[in-house]
Amino acid sequence: MSHHTKPTLIIAVDEATFDISPWDTEGYAVHLLTKANKDSIEYVTDELESSDRYAILAFGTAASHALSFATKPSRQLRSVAAYYPTSLPSSSFHPDVRVLLHLPQSTPFSLPTSSNVRVRLYDAPVGFAQTTLPTFSRLSHDISFSRTLSLLRATIGPYHIDLEAIWDEHLAHEFASKNPDATMDTMISSPYVNHVPTLTGGSGYDDLYRFYKDYFIPNNPPSMRVTLVSRTVGSDRIVDEMVISFRHSCEVPWMLPGVPPTEKEVEVALVSVVAFRGGKLAMENIYWDQASVLVQIGLLERGNLPIVGVESARKVLDKKNEPSNKLVPGWSKDQ
Repeated sequence: MSHHTKPTLIIAVDEATFDISPWDTEGYAVHLLTKANKDSIEYVTDELESSDRYAILAFGTAASHALSFATKPSRQLRSVAAYYPTSLPSSSFHPDVRVLLHLPQSTPFSLPTSSNVRVRLYDAPVGFAQTTLPTFSRLSHDISFSRTLSLLRATIGPYHIDLEAIWDEHLAHEFASKNPDATMDTMISSPYVNHVPTLTGGSGYDDLYRFYKDYFIPNNPPSMRVTLVSRTVGSDRIVDEMVISFRHSCEVPWMLPGVPPTEKEVEVALVSVVAFRGGKLAMENIYWDQASVLVQIGLLERGNLPIVGVESARKVLDKKNEPSNKLVPGWSKDQ
């Protein structure tokens, strides 16, 4: 690109304001068109230099104008992400342009089936992706953001964002160097971490720094081992499936807060979902089967409860380790 290195993103909205900061943070040179119409979209694209590949992100009526624009030959338009357009163009989209439609499930018009068009439906009303509108939905916004970012990365860049390297650096500071300051340096200014079964972690820099410094980093048992089972990398998040094992030789505040050491061996499967913003960790949710942990340290009796202990982690490591359906009444008799 001739006059800047950031990929060009045109954002077109019907309203007078729009927060471009999330897209700026992800590395885009944003041209914001408020109260956008057909003419303003055409004007701003004409002003771009001929070598500038670009994408359009548009909402509402402005999205309809952007989609109409995408039916015509354009020098360097690579993709359009259209949120709840009020109508779709009657002619086909240009074959060189990839189109992503974010629509409420109640959308009244028939959906296109072209190979360069992807349609994603949401259980949310029009306006779900705009924070200033009363119909804003955080969950639908976040899912659509990830999908749009994936489209932009594939069509205009930035192409080389190594989320795995960032995540591995974060883990190294947590478990190897045990450095809370360096751990926080890998995160945004106001991050959020939640260990779902125990609600431990923190929201915001101060809370999370205190949690890492005083509770998490110094209190993991020296015997703790982490085995990565699988890793899924998306446009703005990583999902790790792992098994951790340790001897419960000290209190583990994030997993067993307030429980004195039992010296029992624990092996449990975890899933960690990590979201990134602008190349830094923004959010992490960590899930595991707490019943399995409590069974293994002797705080929960299986009795007639539909729960298991170490077997769940062992089966994650190798499907042959444990038979399926042992808890299902009558299963073994049916074979």
